[in-house]
Amino acid sequence: MGMKYAVIDIGSNSVRLMLSDGAVTLGKRIESTRLSEGLSLSGALSADAIERTARAVANFAKEATAERCDVVYAFATEAVRSASNGAEFVARCARDGVKVDVLPGGDEAKLGFWGAYSGGRQAVLDIGGASTELAVGDECGLEYGKSLHIGSVRIRDLCGEDIAAIKSLAASTVKQYGAVPTFDKLISIGGTGSTLVSVDKAMKVYDTTRVHGAVLTRARVEEIAMQIHSVPMDEREKIVGLPPKRKDVVVGAALLMCEVMDFLGAKEITVSESDNQEGYLKLKLGQIS
Repeated sequence: MGMKYAVIDIGSNSVRLMLSDGAVTLGKRIESTRLSEGLSLSGALSADAIERTARAVANFAKEATAERCDVVYAFATEAVRSASNGAEFVARCARDGVKVDVLPGGDEAKLGFWGAYSGGRQAVLDIGGASTELAVGDECGLEYGKSLHIGSVRIRDLCGEDIAAIKSLAASTVKQYGAVPTFDKLISIGGTGSTLVSVDKAMKVYDTTRVHGAVLTRARVEEIAMQIHSVPMDEREKIVGLPPKRKDVVVGAALLMCEVMDFLGAKEITVSESDNQEGYLKLKLGQIS
């Protein structure tokens, strides 16, 4: 029998579990815990957010053990990295026996790139809850990687759903990417792209095989955002394909995606289900450096 691995990604919006044999992803599960809720206003993780997120991490670690995983890895991103009390969260997870690796922003961009990379010159965009990474490279390696302090939960905390405010914040922040190398294909990883495809295809049941490789035009991304925006918050559960826990962050995230596409001059974006979890495992297994 070969080795079996679990990778737990502790994001600003969600905690995700990936099971893998080191070459093939065997399955993924997600739980939205909103770790970064209120972070952009207070600079700290709330006690409630720490507790519910740590519980989700512990549950996924138990699940990995039940699935007979030989190794369980856990890593955290921008919410823990930027919070004044990030160490408190790491210590809380350690009490449950889970060691959390806090990734630097540059590493986050790199791991997302190598997780999603499929050949040629590619740009990989990862819109998270508290940060958004952009990476560009080819089979020889990464040429560019940058993480900005903007994401779906941060936008919601600062702008609500004020369209003009979201566009203004997104446009001014995205400029910080500076001179981005040229690329042939733009790829989206993370929950924003997959949620938009799920709504676009009106998926009653989320289907990874229909999401992976799906292409959205710049115009369609904005159209979906404005369609969702037009529905009152308490009625959004009726939107087919929209996960209830993303109903209040998806509009801002989609408009941020539009601003990035405009900044890069990209007319379309391809959604990938392979992401920084695959990239992190490649790093741990010595397949990338």
